[in-house]
Amino acid sequence: MNANESPGGRPQREAELARLAERRAWADGLGGPDKVARQHARGRMTARERANALVDEGTFVELGALAHAEDPERAERSPGDGIITGYGRIDGRMVAIEANDATVLGGSNGMEAALRKGDRVRDFAEEKGYPLIYLAEGGGGRVGDMMGWVMAKTGGMRSIRGHSSDPRRRVPMAVAVLGQSYGSAALNTGIADFAVMTRTSSFSISSPALVEAATGGQVTEEELGGPDVHSRVTGLVDRVCESEIEALAAIRDFVGLVPLSAAKPLPIQEPDDPVDRRSEDLRLIVPEKSNRAFDMKRVVRAIVDGGRMVEFQEGYGRSLVTALARVGGVPVGLVGNNSMFKAGSIDVPAAQKMARFLSMCDTFGIPLVFLHDVPGVLIGKEPEHSGIIRHMMQVMTVLGNCRVPRIAVIVRKSYGLAFAAMSGSWGPNTFTFAWPSARIGFMAPEAGVRIAFGHELADPGADPGALAARHAGLIDQWDQSGAPWMAAGMAYIDDVIDPAETREKVFRALEIALGRSQ
Repeated sequence: MNANESPGGRPQREAELARLAERRAWADGLGGPDKVARQHARGRMTARERANALVDEGTFVELGALAHAEDPERAERSPGDGIITGYGRIDGRMVAIEANDATVLGGSNGMEAALRKGDRVRDFAEEKGYPLIYLAEGGGGRVGDMMGWVMAKTGGMRSIRGHSSDPRRRVPMAVAVLGQSYGSAALNTGIADFAVMTRTSSFSISSPALVEAATGGQVTEEELGGPDVHSRVTGLVDRVCESEIEALAAIRDFVGLVPLSAAKPLPIQEPDDPVDRRSEDLRLIVPEKSNRAFDMKRVVRAIVDGGRMVEFQEGYGRSLVTALARVGGVPVGLVGNNSMFKAGSIDVPAAQKMARFLSMCDTFGIPLVFLHDVPGVLIGKEPEHSGIIRHMMQVMTVLGNCRVPRIAVIVRKSYGLAFAAMSGSWGPNTFTFAWPSARIGFMAPEAGVRIAFGHELADPGADPGALAARHAGLIDQWDQSGAPWMAAGMAYIDDVIDPAETREKVFRALEIALGRSQ
């Protein structure tokens, strides 16, 4: 029998290879040239282009490209079954990627192949310890595939189940919302450690069309889940980006600052030159008058390497700054009060923001640096009715469970429960430092004097000049009692430092806390 007649001969092999080339071309074509062109006309990349742009050049390895919808009528119209999955490297470190393909059936996910692809990449990411990155633009679950009993299968969807129940297998998860996203494509932002969205994107559980069908009300995509909604109202995104390239760059920056998993070491870089650790600018940033506002982000940038940081929930709970950065090559989580907003007081959004950030840093073993300038917890009817007590106690619970090194720097004022929530010296801090301008106490001197001496200072029969002098003297007395000298004298504060030395002191504290040497 010659080769032409053999079932395993060359013609059969060539036919098989031709079939493979045909299927690969089919998969490479995504939803077809018209839909790809439409995607580009919107100024958006395809899912595969996004994956390749995210990772180091030439490192993306796609798996599941030949998958398709289970329904025979949709099989040939659904390359990849609506999602692109695979692996690549960011700065040489492996990551796992799942991306909605908006060119295939509106980016909707099928209940068989797409679901299996997504679950497999997430399970493998946790098993191997690879950060998981989700690139969202799609219609969520494919309605035609989810009607009736099939809904029972959603128990396996990782986007609904959330993170691993085993904290040791927890991997960082980042989400970039790059178009209109609904259902599971949106739900992933609710469990993400870091999420960004582009200015022209939106996300919500249901689309405006479904909202109208269910409620009769009309709403636009932007009103339902646009950038302003999620950056300022819900706090679900950490940053709004002007372009996809900017969004992908933000994801890369985040991944570079976190370990591959909760069980892996921090990505520490070589320390900088010690002569670069002094910052004279820190002596000038903070105003002498305690009631004058300043931007705490300027302090953060003067402390961290190269002034570079990745901020979390930038537009939400703005009286608090939360950011990842490096100090001497070591990743740290920074929490600072920002007096530019609500005088730096902690309100409900700021408390929610703090609890989320502290939990993430503790999960991944990232040391925490607290920068105090807080007049207290925001009081009044609105915060009380919004549950400020519950949210503050959640912060205290999360903080109490933190096992990472904690370094506190009392920059200016720090009063009451907010002092404790900012890891004041009550807690098991690794080190607590204070600037000479620091003031601590139960409450601000003005409020304390008003409460304790209000009746005396309101005496209608007293000399007004004498009352004014008494009032000023009491405030000065209370202010001086909160200065850092006695707390340092009783060893509740480890050192009072020159503001210009802050970066060096934090660096040395991290060396000691982590057992690290130059």
